[in-house]
Amino acid sequence: MPTDLSLVAEELLPQKGSMCLLEKVISADDEGLVATAIFRSNSLFCREGRVGAWVSLECMAQAVAAWAGYHDRQQGKSPRMGFLLGSSRFDCARPWLALDRMLRIEVRKEIQMDDGLGQFTGVTVDEEGMVSSAVLTVFSPEDPLAVIQGGARG
Repeated sequence: MPTDLSLVAEELLPQKGSMCLLEKVISADDEGLVATAIFRSNSLFCREGRVGAWVSLECMAQAVAAWAGYHDRQQGKSPRMGFLLGSSRFDCARPWLALDRMLRIEVRKEIQMDDGLGQFTGVTVDEEGMVSSAVLTVFSPEDPLAVIQGGARG
């Protein structure tokens, strides 16, 4: 059963400021997470009054990161950096995200390995219906800096 949260997303994410695309985390559990985002004219990715729907893929990736941050928080840890290794089956129903409209992002864990490698399905929807969906492959090692520096694998 998902836990109703209504948290500011930055509380569960390593991304801060304009790099944090999610607004709120609505619910989370062991299997997934639901979050919201609202893009405005001053959003980082807004160009010529619109945001490309491809940005919804980053929203899904950040929702996965928030899911990991939710579990880290339950263990008394701070949110840690993770890596989007790739995506597949990215399907976009329209080319643009509407400004000033709530986007709902849902991610579901398909597999999560002990070493931090995982796969999630994600969807984004707004009041008009489906915006996008994808499968995301992620890596969330215990020590991300060691991985970046070429050290430990997990």
